[in-house]
Amino acid sequence: MPALLGGRSRSNLGKVACSLLSEKSTPPVTPHLDHLRAEIDRIDRELLELIVERAAIVREVAAVKRDREAGRPALRPAREARVLRRLVEEARGRFPAAVLVRMWREMIGALTRAQAPLSLAVYAPADRTATWDLARDHFGALTPARRVESASQAIRAVGDQSAAVAVLPLPGDDDPWWPALISDRHDRLRVFARLPFVSPRSPDGEEAHAVAIGRVELEPSGDDASLLAIEGGAGVSRGRLRGLLLEAGLTPAWIAVQAADRDGPGIHLIEVESLVMDGDPRLGAVLAGGRGEILRIVPLGGYPRALVADGPD
Repeated sequence: MPALLGGRSRSNLGKVACSLLSEKSTPPVTPHLDHLRAEIDRIDRELLELIVERAAIVREVAAVKRDREAGRPALRPAREARVLRRLVEEARGRFPAAVLVRMWREMIGALTRAQAPLSLAVYAPADRTATWDLARDHFGALTPARRVESASQAIRAVGDQSAAVAVLPLPGDDDPWWPALISDRHDRLRVFARLPFVSPRSPDGEEAHAVAIGRVELEPSGDDASLLAIEGGAGVSRGRLRGLLLEAGLTPAWIAVQAADRDGPGIHLIEVESLVMDGDPRLGAVLAGGRGEILRIVPLGGYPRALVADGPD
């Protein structure tokens, strides 16, 4: 017979010990999967109700602004930028900035179309598909858009109001479409956005960029840049232009240059910090300092500066 110890057999004591060790090594009980899924469903319902409430308020805003009756797109790039910057700041790394902005831009696009018609003409031939993707991401996948085969077609579509917005690749020296925007008219087409709004940190700088053009009200967002077309006299150097701009308080970055004809002026496309509009005293200072060297300066528009993602999503 097995020996007894305290009224228990050795084999029973072994079973008790094994049971105690097993209980100590068992991880804490986690919530049931069905409960977690129920929580997700609850949050989805709450999100939906908040989105519906937001849409209702947007309709009230539309009734006050009356963009539809005025025949203008309900685009407010500065307001949109302030909203997105605040959301990214409040997320504070808890959610990827690029994904957050993409979600809100889709909602902004839908609610913008609810206020007034919005359609795009996108210069996106077969070798420029990135421009099409940027346009869809920024204005919403369901916003009516059509591809055109030239920059002039895109600009002309906005000019004849067959589209509200033209989206074109950021110009370079080999793609000189931007002089078409040079005009003294008060109601001329202007650049109002640079895409994408969230720019990844890329050491090679090869990510695609585009600009949006239309008849859109420009206002400061708190962190902006502008495009200037500067027509210089024959022989004026880039260094001289840079010095004049810096003296006037404008920090320049060259985007493109349309070479001068034999004895004619060259035209420089320059990005500067802050929103610069017609009549800005800083432009007057540049013209005064470069009298005889600068023929004219035309602001081609401005846009909120992009957010820079802190790291890969």
